[in-house]
Amino acid sequence: MLRNVPEIKLYGADGCHKTRYYQLVLESTRLPFAFLDVEADEGHASELRGLYTNGKLNFPTITIGSKKLRNPYKDELFKWLHKLIPSMLEIKHDKEAQKFTMDINGEEARVEYNLRDGKMYLVHSEVPYQLRGRGIGKELVLKTFEKLTEEGYKAVAVCTYIRAVKNRDPKWKDIIE
Repeated sequence: MLRNVPEIKLYGADGCHKTRYYQLVLESTRLPFAFLDVEADEGHASELRGLYTNGKLNFPTITIGSKKLRNPYKDELFKWLHKLIPSMLEIKHDKEAQKFTMDINGEEARVEYNLRDGKMYLVHSEVPYQLRGRGIGKELVLKTFEKLTEEGYKAVAVCTYIRAVKNRDPKWKDIIE
């Protein structure tokens, strides 16, 4: 489930092959985005000019919330989508290591647990320092709750942060102790 998706805009021109490429890439993500044709609409052109100090029609340009990307490589676009929309990320359950992980551009965010008496004791959550403050921790914990519930586990929130996320949403109060 996608949560907290910032507004995504693609500034370009209908006849531009690079613009069409980005339309296809964004469509493949299934994220909502607005295509703003800067050649067909002066309002869109003016908005794009306002993004650059040189006042030029630098297209294609993609904005994700307040982040501006001018003609990015596909990998760079996905890097920023993953940083700014952590709900896009997939969570993995490593039963052997007793942790849930999310890979954010090669960095690992994780929830560690201990399994006792058929219950998961969620003891630690961690997001790499340089990625903190972007909602990744909350998304990691919510995805952990969803995954462990899907797999049929009962859990106890030991970590204070995990407990705080649980207490903010009544959905989890009866599922996570």
